[in-house]
Amino acid sequence: MFGFKVKKKIHAALESNKRTHIFHKLDDMKKILILFTREDWNEVVQISQDLREKGKEVILWTVQSGKDGGNQAYPSEVRLIAQKDISKWMGLSSIVIDEFEKLSYDTLFDLTTKNDKTLLFLLANNSAEFCIGIREQDFKVYDLIILKEEDTNLLETYEQVKFYLNNVC
Repeated sequence: MFGFKVKKKIHAALESNKRTHIFHKLDDMKKILILFTREDWNEVVQISQDLREKGKEVILWTVQSGKDGGNQAYPSEVRLIAQKDISKWMGLSSIVIDEFEKLSYDTLFDLTTKNDKTLLFLLANNSAEFCIGIREQDFKVYDLIILKEEDTNLLETYEQVKFYLNNVC
């Protein structure tokens, strides 16, 4: 029942999402939203720093784990979705949804390495022209997927994404 309701919500969000799909080379990207798994923070910091050095504006969003209770400290530019903003049915508070819908970005990097229905719901509602992922999902949410292999870390996968964006797109 729980899984069905979540899938139904995500499917409905994808059906109603009318975003424009445009492939961007890395040089053409201006503002990038990164969704990430909080355990990958140390690698995400390096990725966002690399993008900023390339002149990109970076927005970072993740979900606070119920286990850490907020013990992990993040800089102010990271939007941390608190557990109180997530219902048991994985619905998000209207405050979070409104904030997400007001964001402006041309590209979304989904760098999540673990299943997170909250971030998947945001992904289904994103407005990016170009959406890049590193894992397969049950839903068609990406314009480009560069699969992260089990034996590679997030930085190595990011380098593969950059190579593709610079040389193939």
